[in-house]
Amino acid sequence: MSGMISSFSIQPVSEQDNRYCYNFIGSIDAHANPVLEPLTAIPSKAHVLLDFSQVDRVNSMGLSLLLKLFEEWERKKIRVEVQSLDRMISMLFKITGLGRFVKSDGHSAAADALPAAAVPAPRDAEARQKSPDAAHDKLNFVASLQSGHQLTGWYLLNTYLQRRMKKAIHFEQSAEHLDGDYTDLLFAKPFEACAMIKRYGFVPAMRPMAEVDEVVLLTRVDDRRTLPEYHGVCVGTATKDSFVYLLGRFLCDESGIDSTKFTYDFAGNEIKVLQSLIRKKCDLVFMLKKSYEGLSSFSRNNVRKLDESETHFACHLFCVAPHLQDEGRLLADILKDMENDEQGRTILRDIQISGWCKPEPGEVQMLQMVYDRYAG
Repeated sequence: MSGMISSFSIQPVSEQDNRYCYNFIGSIDAHANPVLEPLTAIPSKAHVLLDFSQVDRVNSMGLSLLLKLFEEWERKKIRVEVQSLDRMISMLFKITGLGRFVKSDGHSAAADALPAAAVPAPRDAEARQKSPDAAHDKLNFVASLQSGHQLTGWYLLNTYLQRRMKKAIHFEQSAEHLDGDYTDLLFAKPFEACAMIKRYGFVPAMRPMAEVDEVVLLTRVDDRRTLPEYHGVCVGTATKDSFVYLLGRFLCDESGIDSTKFTYDFAGNEIKVLQSLIRKKCDLVFMLKKSYEGLSSFSRNNVRKLDESETHFACHLFCVAPHLQDEGRLLADILKDMENDEQGRTILRDIQISGWCKPEPGEVQMLQMVYDRYAG
């Protein structure tokens, strides 16, 4: 089989005795749908074996399509097995619940053992519905910055939005104590956005273009241990309820270290985390890759990168409160058009974002699935 897009194809290996074997080749993303579609015709009670040894990457839309296909097969009582996943794809399967389809050898028991913590029940959606006049009041805009170097740019963006939306907007840079009854506009880390979507009905409007949140594992520059030698050490990271924490743990588990044996120091922000590492209060750090890349030369020279994720999975989201549907559409149009005027391009450079695009429903779905399994 071959699809409309040459980046992904399926090679039949054998189809006999109700057993179907296929090689998946290339990148599985949103364009893979027409390639995967013929596989829905496989008859009930068959056995399907998929080989991923030639798969380069799977993004969130690809995961969403695979989940849909596998669940359709399960309803038809088709036995599904996936083999030969690389480390990153294996990790994605596990954190999104697709791990149950992976052939049962080469498992990381520690990764599978991570508990799914309870998530607070969603609040009544009516609690966030304000009066018709509320949309005409001053808006409260809260942002979780990806890097401290972006602060001036975000104040300029706030002014830019006020002028184009013709509305007073109050900007705050910290999202540590998010309140759905206070916040109107929100630029948030992956799990922060998921919490606001789930609890208050916030609507994802835009996301940074061609940008995902990845994680690096750092140690001190003079610590020459390899990653598997950091068994049972103290790990520093910003917060427990973050995608950085989850990905950091999985990176360690997939390297053969049981992340449940670590002690964790949650410092509150990544500057304090780095200080803790340099002062030898912890031995290992989980940090957002973009924050690491934005470190000063002094800080970079004092740390050593042990590993990094390549999941192509999570990103910050720009969300709006549910009572601001009109403002949400206007906001999306303004953000999308920023790259077309000089002032907008300057602000994009200051906030270190190349541009904005609408998040795909599959991206948000997979991110919320991870949040429901692990956040709390």
